[in-house]
Amino acid sequence: MSTDLYLGIETSGKSTGLALATAGRVVAELVEDSKCGHNETLMPLLERLLKDAGAKASRLGGIGVDVGPGMFTSLRVGVSTAKGLAIAYRTPVVGLGSLWGLARTARPNLDLVIALIDARKQQVYAALYMDGKAAIPPSVMNPRELASATLEVLGGRTDLATSGNGVSICAPHFAAAGIRLDLGGTELPSAGVIATEAGARIARGQADDLASLEPLYLRRTDAELTREQKLGSNT
Repeated sequence: MSTDLYLGIETSGKSTGLALATAGRVVAELVEDSKCGHNETLMPLLERLLKDAGAKASRLGGIGVDVGPGMFTSLRVGVSTAKGLAIAYRTPVVGLGSLWGLARTARPNLDLVIALIDARKQQVYAALYMDGKAAIPPSVMNPRELASATLEVLGGRTDLATSGNGVSICAPHFAAAGIRLDLGGTELPSAGVIATEAGARIARGQADDLASLEPLYLRRTDAELTREQKLGSNT
């Protein structure tokens, strides 16, 4: 097996997604509901993916991993697994954002598409893409603020493709702002999209520094907030 085969890892939500891709083409992809947790699902799923494709982890040309935002613990599992494989097999790694992955899965040309993830606490993780670029970079906002910012950026255009599980939360606010959302139904980034993009970036020499590769949370975890509150109460 040649080393132009790339692995994509997607663990931002409740499902574990893995894919193998080569030369811009997805070779194999598996998605499984992680009822027992990503840490118990990911490695058996990877073994099955590699076996079905007749591939070996030691022969991978590189790894792409979704770094977030998303579910905190789930992201840590995915990133830790990618880093562990990279160290074991001396394989380059590329970290890719969940919002980019959602938008690219829904609309490959990344034009007039907004990615929305339910961040709870009446907020969403969001990014708006126009002409292949992030017109609103990955952010955490409340839906009303996001609708207002989106209307300003669109410059008179009123139709948007959507992706992610935060669409229903935002839809009423976007409707009030006069923006029509095309409810495409894409709920999670495709691991195949992550694998193919990782392959393209690695081929251009754009692998990430393994030491600095970390999950992208966009806001502090509940555990961090609780720790800060405890420290504050003791001062």
